[in-house]
Amino acid sequence: MTDANTDTCPIPVDTNRTCGAALRWEVTPERIVEPYVACGQHVTAPIMRTGELVPFTARPI
Repeated sequence: MTDANTDTCPIPVDTNRTCGAALRWEVTPERIVEPYVACGQHVTAPIMRTGELVPFTARPI
């Protein structure tokens, strides 16, 4: 059986709830070793928290 969260965006929003969007992207920021998974509306959320512009690539998964 598949966990429902494996098919949705894992980025936390509003008091640590997760986003329910199903279209996911693998995001690879430059200068950061680990890629992460996010939905389209949260693709830049983790890298925007750094306070600087960070180039990245994203591919649908």
